[in-house]
Amino acid sequence: MQDAPSLDTWTSGFLLAVALGLFLFILLLTSRNRKNLPIAFLILAFSVILFQYVLFWTRYEVEFPYLVLLPPFCYYLTGPLLYLYLLKLYKKEISFNYALHFLPAAIMLIPNVVLWMKYLRLTESKIVFLKLVQQHWLIAAHMLIYTFLFFRLVYKNSDKNSELSKVRNRWTRILSGLYLVFVLAYISYYVLVNFSFFNDQWDYMISVTMSVGIYTIGYFIFMQPQIFNGELYSDLFLPIKNKNESFESSLMSELFEKLTQHMETEKPYIDNELRLVHLADQLGFSTHLLSKVINKKAGKNFNQFVNEYRLLEAQRLLSEGDDSSIKSIYFDVGFNNKATFYNAFKKKFNCTPTQYRNAQIGLKT
Repeated sequence: MQDAPSLDTWTSGFLLAVALGLFLFILLLTSRNRKNLPIAFLILAFSVILFQYVLFWTRYEVEFPYLVLLPPFCYYLTGPLLYLYLLKLYKKEISFNYALHFLPAAIMLIPNVVLWMKYLRLTESKIVFLKLVQQHWLIAAHMLIYTFLFFRLVYKNSDKNSELSKVRNRWTRILSGLYLVFVLAYISYYVLVNFSFFNDQWDYMISVTMSVGIYTIGYFIFMQPQIFNGELYSDLFLPIKNKNESFESSLMSELFEKLTQHMETEKPYIDNELRLVHLADQLGFSTHLLSKVINKKAGKNFNQFVNEYRLLEAQRLLSEGDDSSIKSIYFDVGFNNKATFYNAFKKKFNCTPTQYRNAQIGLKT
């Protein structure tokens, strides 16, 4: 007689991991950063795989057989999802043809749909592609191909002259390495299962290995959410203070150059509601890092830095000598308060905006 379905310490721990995965999925799905969507669905795929494993180990699979064919579908999703995230990370153009990467997963979804329809008594058809679902070495080959694509992407975009590239490549290697560990664990299962010493504990440990990689990303989400901002600038990857000052100085200079270029070309400062978080989002920086870059490289706080650009823009408009009122100018360049504008302008140019305009008119006559 078969034992009744039950949970043990291992499977209870795995259920907690599934719950964490679902929480992370919702967290990323509802975030403003759409670049995180592939990672969100990657975590969901791993959570579904792990949940089905729990059903299998605890024999609840007999009572809830609806997910029994779903893991192969999820396995075929993992490579394309992570590759899509990395392409976005490197700002590569994603063509419409990228949907073809998900074709194997789409094929694996068909037997699942037929199975669900059978349980709902909507069809009596035979489950198609059932043998294909059971081809574990095809799944392994598919994931190894994508592992190769990950590391090739890093290799092709290794700009040794760019500190930003080094930081981004380091994070990409971490992700690729975690995925490689997962793939090797998957392969080892189907190798070791053929030996007599293989038991449930081996099975659990392999699944732990597969789980640790993806849930390490969960740790980064909680501890370093700025890792997922699209550029990955974080104190996590910056050197310890005074340990490698030349690296940090070079990195800060490169970040500041990107900041100033953005300020000059996009003119975000003319937005009267501009805040540190808004500018950080535009650049793909964390707010902490943006503040650090401005403080170190410009020697100013955020408001002083932005107002400097507003004053230079006001100077340009006043020099043109058109009929714009002072009120119109200070608002157009991003100031909300006339007194603040006058005080800042006088401090920088040693005259009021009206005096500056009159002096410019006098020079032209």
